[in-house]
Amino acid sequence: MAHHTPAEMMDLEQRLLALLLASAPEDSPFFAEFAAGAPQLDWQHFADLVDRHRVGALVHHAVKHLPAIQLPEELAETLAGTQQRNMQRFMRTVSVTAQLTEQFAAAGISAAALKGAAIAQQYYREPSSREMIDVDLLVEPGRYDDAEQIVLAAGFERTYPSFEMSPSQRASFKALHNAFSYLRRSDRLQVDLHWRTSQNPALMPHIDAQWPSMVQTVDVAGAKLPVLGPAAHFVYVMVHGAKHGWSRLKWLVDVDRIVRQLSPEQISEAERLCREYQLERLAGGTLRLARDILGTPSPNGFAMLSARDDARNLAILEMPMIFGELPGQQHSVKHWQQYLVRMRHSLSLHSGAGYRRSALLRELARPLDIETVAVRPGSIWTLALISPVLGAWRALKRLVAPGQI
Repeated sequence: MAHHTPAEMMDLEQRLLALLLASAPEDSPFFAEFAAGAPQLDWQHFADLVDRHRVGALVHHAVKHLPAIQLPEELAETLAGTQQRNMQRFMRTVSVTAQLTEQFAAAGISAAALKGAAIAQQYYREPSSREMIDVDLLVEPGRYDDAEQIVLAAGFERTYPSFEMSPSQRASFKALHNAFSYLRRSDRLQVDLHWRTSQNPALMPHIDAQWPSMVQTVDVAGAKLPVLGPAAHFVYVMVHGAKHGWSRLKWLVDVDRIVRQLSPEQISEAERLCREYQLERLAGGTLRLARDILGTPSPNGFAMLSARDDARNLAILEMPMIFGELPGQQHSVKHWQQYLVRMRHSLSLHSGAGYRRSALLRELARPLDIETVAVRPGSIWTLALISPVLGAWRALKRLVAPGQI
């Protein structure tokens, strides 16, 4: 496999974005390039990158501390508005997270808030600079239906999947996926209610089995929120971002901010969890990306992970996924090259028994096809054969009758 430096795989606008997202710009591999003043850039391309990676508030915050970087006035105003809206969303997110987790606790339901406001409060200088789209809550699978009723009673309605499900369809969907999504139309807040941490149950089975014993309570803007302990939460953040091919740079920024603030004991514990859970390649590739793009330091235990050959190869595979086009819809003929790269990447993340078989199923099967095809949980593998056929049928129908589906 050819070796490339990050600079060789990134254009000028991408390098500027990486510089502005770095926690310590002077540590960024691109600092010297911009230290003497910003060169001529394609500002529309830069603005599109900021929007795609959902880092507008972070860029706004960074520009204030890097006067050599002068943004066009219109772009600067847009980013300032993003910062203000994100501050308001942060407070609403904290409020709804506290409300729901308190009600879960009162009902005896174990729960943990993932990513989002807790990460922003614990690891960011200005919590409102981390953009948040939804609230991710993990609840014990055996009490999921009870937790769902609490969410519905708070004014949310399920939007994913949007179709009504029989008990069998519900069980099949839960076998393939890891969360339902709910929207409260009055304030546009979204809650993703998880029954497991990852879509693929073979990716983090240990955390899925043990997470209630890992929960700690932290103060977030005056609210007490249950979250995973620092080491376990960091492992989850790495797995979540890697599973999505780091298609949003804001997730890699989380890695940077957390690494810089973990204690030596927490770093040692995170490294132990990665070894125990067979996530060394995934973690090593993540830490290498953070180092090469954001200048993230590599403490001793993490340095050994990022030095692995398989971690280097994974990071090289992920670089084009970060800055290339966003992944297309599953089974879309138009995006077949993206689909194959995504599948190759997904199959490379873990070496544990049963992982690749489970990953292949989730790359081929489309959970929403459960609305069309009656597939029982015990026969879920048949959907891996049916979904590509249905995808080809939809593509053909679009060609014959555009706008009909």
